[in-house]
Amino acid sequence: MNARSMVQSGQSARRWPAALRPLPFAGRHRGRGFVLLEIVMALGLFALVAVGMTQALDQIAQTSKLARQEAQVLRALDTALAQVTHLPEFTKPRYDFPGTSDGIDAAATIERVELYTQEKALLDKMYRIQVEAWIKDGSDVVLRRGIETYVYSPQSSL
Repeated sequence: MNARSMVQSGQSARRWPAALRPLPFAGRHRGRGFVLLEIVMALGLFALVAVGMTQALDQIAQTSKLARQEAQVLRALDTALAQVTHLPEFTKPRYDFPGTSDGIDAAATIERVELYTQEKALLDKMYRIQVEAWIKDGSDVVLRRGIETYVYSPQSSL
């Protein structure tokens, strides 16, 4: 008969050496070490998920900012192109547009081109308009877009 069965049966455990006696309250505290380990593991897992979510949200914010800037630059590009193509006459080869409140600048260059039909006939008074718009962050250009078109301008003598 061992010490544990003696205690359970009501016999005195004083006859046994102390090393063989069961610890008091050993049955009640048996799972507490595992609960603490589970809490620590849950907190670690939560920390990993939180860091991952923070990085994902940061990436979403950067993508959203870039998409917004792209839309703003394209809108400025479209506006500048419309302004230049609707001029009744081209008087200079370059037009610079003032920067917007969003920090977007634009410029248009105009050059005369010689275009021919399939029958080799010259299309006179044809001009190529190239417009660029960009957004700066300090001295660095963050985003630059361009567009070009050809227009007929009979009054221009560029």
